[in-house]
Amino acid sequence: MVLTDDDAMAERIKRLALHGMSADAWRRFSDEGYRHYDIDEVGFKYNMMDLQAAIGMHQITRVDAYWERRLEIWRRYQVAFAGLPVTLPAPFESNTRHALHLYTLLIDLEQAHLTRDEFIMAMHHRKIGTGVHYRAIPVYSVYERLFGWKLEDYPVAKSIGMSTVSLPLSPKLTDEDVSDVIEAVREILV
Repeated sequence: MVLTDDDAMAERIKRLALHGMSADAWRRFSDEGYRHYDIDEVGFKYNMMDLQAAIGMHQITRVDAYWERRLEIWRRYQVAFAGLPVTLPAPFESNTRHALHLYTLLIDLEQAHLTRDEFIMAMHHRKIGTGVHYRAIPVYSVYERLFGWKLEDYPVAKSIGMSTVSLPLSPKLTDEDVSDVIEAVREILV
């Protein structure tokens, strides 16, 4: 815990506790839609509290049930989005258990005739939240400033970073919610 009456110091501490991100998840979303964050200083992930860990201990009993529900949604998405102008997530390795943390598509910018950000806004207008996991590291100002990295020097990272979008994958999504996501994605991309 840090106590300070220095507003600039407090802001910097908050930023450093979130990997150096300029905006936390709540500040990246607004009524106008999604806004990208910047990483303008190398930070750390220091934002978990003991209280959160204690709550997590009670949630651990639901891990398997939540994983099963995420797998069910994942499989529905894989079938529904096959044939669209996207790259689907890679198949799972045979002897592993995928965390199913994020379901990401790579929007084919040429075939889809819209950018990833235009796709995000179209989903937002349908009241469906999406995420960007993740932008290419060289897009962030801190890496250009500290290391001289330029996005154009990393064309593959640039391409993936500009086309990736994460869809809702919560175990608390109802079947109707999942159908709404599928319908919206298909309407936008077909």
